[in-house]
This record gives sequence, structure tokens and C-alpha cells, in this order.
Amino acid sequence: MKQIEANENFQVVKIELTAGTHMKRHIATSDACLIVGEGSALLIYAGETYELNKGQTFLIPSGEEHMLKIIADFKAWIVLGKGAQIRYAEPESIVVN
Repeated sequence: MKQIEANENFQVVKIELTAGTHMKRHIATSDACLIVGEGSALLIYAGETYELNKGQTFLIPSGEEHMLKIIADFKAWIVLGKGAQIRYAEPESIVVN
């Protein structure tokens, strides 16, 4: 996960994950707009599973726990509020600011 842009209102983070991997359960401290650039993944969120593919977007409200299971090599951008953090359910945290 790498921050690629930030200004006084938002930040953009790029994620790249390989097929068969996953992004652990986590929350973002702001709304998160996920934009899929390549590949596909399953987003597990609010008791539902959504398949995400190239060109799709998905809005995840602040504080809502979710995870990704990668089906095909996956690249995406996440737009977050300025200073927002991604906090994992396990005792680790990534700060993206």
C-alpha cells in the first residue's frame, strides 16, 4: 500500500495484491472510494460478498469493517479523507498520511 497523492482535502493510496492473497479485515477512518484498475477481488462487507472487477468502484463508509480476497492480480486506488488511517482488526495499523 503506497500513498501516491495528497492535498488539503484527500489522499490517494495505491494497492497491488497478487491472486490468492487477501487484505485482512480492517476499517478506514474516513469514507473510502475503491477504484479497481486491474484484476478482480471479492469484497466482504456488511455481511455480503461483492465481486469487484476492472473499471468498477465501490464506496465503503467510514468505520465499516471489510476485507478483500484477491481472485486475479489486483491493482486499485483508494481515495480517503486527509489524515485518514487504515486500521486492521488484528493488532497492527497502517497510517496513510
